[in-house]
Parts: sequence; structure tokens; C-alpha cells
Amino acid sequence: MTAIKIPTAFNIDLEFEAADISQRFVAWLIDLGIRIAWLILVWIIAASSFSGTTGNIFAFWAIALPLSLYFLVFEVLMRGQTPGKKAMSLKVVSMLGNPPSYSQHMIRWVFRIMESPFILWGVIPIISIARSKYNQRLGDVVAGTIVVNTRTKSSLNDTIFREVSQTDYQPHFPQILRLSDKDLNKVRELMDRALKSGNLELAAKVSYRVRDVLKIETEMDHMQFLETLLNDYNYYVTKD
Repeated sequence: MTAIKIPTAFNIDLEFEAADISQRFVAWLIDLGIRIAWLILVWIIAASSFSGTTGNIFAFWAIALPLSLYFLVFEVLMRGQTPGKKAMSLKVVSMLGNPPSYSQHMIRWVFRIMESPFILWGVIPIISIARSKYNQRLGDVVAGTIVVNTRTKSSLNDTIFREVSQTDYQPHFPQILRLSDKDLNKVRELMDRALKSGNLELAAKVSYRVRDVLKIETEMDHMQFLETLLNDYNYYVTKD
């Protein structure tokens, strides 16, 4: 299995294991089984509840939409996974190691149409995965994503990464850019230690120290202040 080291915006390499083609194929088979089961269920309902044109229209839309949107919807809702991927402990992540954006999900979905095993008998994805350094199919290459084993040696939870999901996020403390990645990682480490041990005194000491260094005055409580700092830092270093 290919080991992948992804450089983050925080000067820390994350190590992942790229999913090999056999794992991805088994995950695809599981998802295929779910889609076939849905198809059979819809036909049974249509046959028993409708007749003629009405039944055909119902069956067409009840099958076409869920099957065509299956991967897109599940990977968005399950943050990079489908039931098949989850069963195989696989996950789609961006090349920065964080969950893919909506645009990346859309690109993967559009290219999946061309890469479908029912088109060219799966030649496109097989060749792409086999020739790619990180076992990426064509859609992954274009979208800037990879499929990894979720049982990884490290993750973004081990860094100062915080996912800023709000598109209109407003940072509070621009002074945070005066600290280095090393400083912020130490803050994160001490925060985690304070949370796990319930040591509010430690959190307060870190908070007061950072406020003193950056000359920040705020009414936020200590943990909220430190978490806001990390969110702000992520906003500044990851924004376009």
C-alpha cells in the first residue's frame, strides 16, 4: 500500500495510506449491491402500486435520480465516504488532508460518469489508478483529492487545523499571524491537554501568555479565546 506524505499549510507532513485498487473495487461492489437492492425495491413498489405509464414514470425517476446522485450525495453527507467506503475504512480527502470542498465533490462526480465501469469496462479508472503515484482515478487527479485508508498514522486532528466551515467567517485576531506554526502547535497541544485533564488553570495560563505576547484584550473565556485563535489562523493561511 502506497504511503502518502501530504505537506500542510502548517509545515507538518501528514502520513496517509492510499487505498489500493482492490480495496476501492470491494467498496464499489458494496455500493453497487446497495444500488441494485434499491432498484429491485422500486420495481416491486411500482409493480404493486401503479400500472401503465404512471408506474413507468415513477420507476424511472425513483431509480434514475438516486442511482445517478448516489456517490455525490453520500460523499457530501458522509464527509468523503459512501456506505461501501465506510465498510472498507476508506475516505476521500483533499490533497491538504481535509474534507473535500463541494466543488471537489462535484468534479469527482462528473468525472465518475466517464469512468463508470459500465463505460469502456472500467478501463479509464483502472489505468488511471494503476499509473497514478497516489492511486488516484482521473476524477481525483482533476479534483485534487485522494482516497485514503482511515486507519492512518496521523491526521489533521494532530495539528492546528480547524475546519472553518462558514463561508462568511470573520476573524477576530489578526495578530495571530505573528506566531509561528511551532508556537500554534504548542498552543494546540496544551489546549488538548487541558481539555483531557479538565485543567482549566493550564488553559488560563496559556491564554494569558498568548494575550500578553500578542497584546490582545478580550472578554472571551480562556478556551473560547484559544479556539478562536486557531480558527483565525486557519482562515488566514488557507484562504485564497
